[in-house]
Amino acid sequence: MESIIDYLKRKLREAGAGRWEAIAVECGVAKTLPRKIAYDDRDNPGVQTIQPLLDYFGAVERGEKELPDLEQKAA
Repeated sequence: MESIIDYLKRKLREAGAGRWEAIAVECGVAKTLPRKIAYDDRDNPGVQTIQPLLDYFGAVERGEKELPDLEQKAA
């Protein structure tokens, strides 16, 4: 069975780095948190820290929310 943190890493990587900041803003977490989780730069984040992201991806899976548009890099 997939651990909660592995689930979150997988969902963040599937969403793509271009969406992480928008997801963080929508969830009310630090803009750097998704990157830190996806790249194992955050040791053992607490449930209170990751719960907003878990709730967000759960809502996406249930069809209650959609992933934000990908950020466009300036040319």
